[in-house]
Amino acid sequence: MKLKKIALSGALLGLTLSSYAQETNMQSAMPLNENDLNGTARFRAMSGAFGAVGGDLSALKINPAGGAIFNYNNAAFSMSFVNKNNKANYNGTNDKKNYDGLDLGQLGAIFVFNSFRSDAVMKKFSIGVNYESTNNMRNNVRFRGIGDENSLGDYFLQIANHGGPNGGPIPLGDISPENQQTTITDGYLRANYYGGLTGRNAFLGYNGGLFTENNNAEGYHHDFLTDTPFHQSRSISTSGSTGLFSGNFAAQLGDRFYVGANLNIHTVDYTVDSASYQTARNSSNGKDENISFMNSTYTYGTGFSFNIGAIAQITEGLRGGLSYQSPTWYSLKDELYQGLRTQMSYDNNTNFIYPDVVLKTPTYKLKTPSKYTASLAYIFQEKGLISVDYSLKDYSNNKYKPTNEYQDINQDFKNELQVASELRIGAEYKIKQVSLRGGYRFEQSPYKNTKYIGDLNSFSLGLGYNFGPSRLDLSYNHTARNYQTTLVDMSYNNLYSNATVKSKENWINLTYSITF
Repeated sequence: MKLKKIALSGALLGLTLSSYAQETNMQSAMPLNENDLNGTARFRAMSGAFGAVGGDLSALKINPAGGAIFNYNNAAFSMSFVNKNNKANYNGTNDKKNYDGLDLGQLGAIFVFNSFRSDAVMKKFSIGVNYESTNNMRNNVRFRGIGDENSLGDYFLQIANHGGPNGGPIPLGDISPENQQTTITDGYLRANYYGGLTGRNAFLGYNGGLFTENNNAEGYHHDFLTDTPFHQSRSISTSGSTGLFSGNFAAQLGDRFYVGANLNIHTVDYTVDSASYQTARNSSNGKDENISFMNSTYTYGTGFSFNIGAIAQITEGLRGGLSYQSPTWYSLKDELYQGLRTQMSYDNNTNFIYPDVVLKTPTYKLKTPSKYTASLAYIFQEKGLISVDYSLKDYSNNKYKPTNEYQDINQDFKNELQVASELRIGAEYKIKQVSLRGGYRFEQSPYKNTKYIGDLNSFSLGLGYNFGPSRLDLSYNHTARNYQTTLVDMSYNNLYSNATVKSKENWINLTYSITF
């Protein structure tokens, strides 16, 4: 017997348990492959083209040999203001959503130790520590429009009919209440125990009145409206950030050669709140319905990586640099809370299926790809410089562990992702105490099919004023990239049209640095 309403009771309220909490896919890994290129205002004003320049705390993450370019001890503190503008189009309907906020961009110091022996091989060495916010995850995206022939209810019906053993229906006993006293929490936990993700979502759909058992055949039959326009929308709100703590050692060997290395600790702490909505009305009989599906996923953990690099002074003005950024080895956990609300005027029922349960995953591993960078810079004595960096990163080398549990996703990485290049160009020109700066950055899409995530284009401007022992720098960055998303995240047989999101970011960075 199907219960249209299930009362909450207290035996297991607030319970947490180990279970795979979300439909992990390729997109789940991408936030940890992305980088805001945050840092000092000078670094950002030149679009991060610092691989052969050095002498800046943020340059150390591009090429750690740049620490040995410093001549004096240095400390810097940076703050950022960011505006994120997201314009979405879903089946011809436009919508937009913005985010404005402040961010701690960078904080660090470096200490230089000189050798006073003229015949010393190591002329000097430096030790530095630096923190940067690598990815400001705070953002708001929304799209809405008239859907195609598929209802939001079809998502739950497809799971119920094809999420069971051997791709068949999920057994009714796994998703229906055992008796009249079964609570939402009890039933949800039971469905999770037997079916994991598919069991949980099928439980929500069944007890939300979206489908019933098919009496004439195997599987389930829809109980939601069909053959009518579906007014659909989705809101995605993210919060939190990823960060990078780096320890740097660099040395000058002889008069023209510099080497360095970083040890890095990565922090991950962000939440994605997603809500999918649908309203529908059958004009011929006046029946209408409302469906709301909510998911909140909190991801947290740490990672480790290292960098090595070298810079050679080829001529008096020309420098060349090479650097290697290792894979980042993450150890992560997820926590998920979800719920479903359905309101059907034709059976006078409103169903609130909100289990008071936080699902926790066991710790899982993610290895993101390594990165290679080659750089050239020409220094015009005291007048300024021009710098170019070129990087390669093979995104198909992303890998989840345990391998046997993520085998299909790891194969998707191989099939769908590619080697992507990144080009950064920067310039600086000095007029007495004033420095004028500019830059351009291009980052190729990690996807073979660029409709999922397009290429990134960015330009930057900035200026600085040198007070002698201290300096104040200001920068502006504009970044644009298009990507696609859907009404509900699905790893196979997507039922819905893609919404195209045109994302633009405007950053203003301010850095105060002091030499001592």
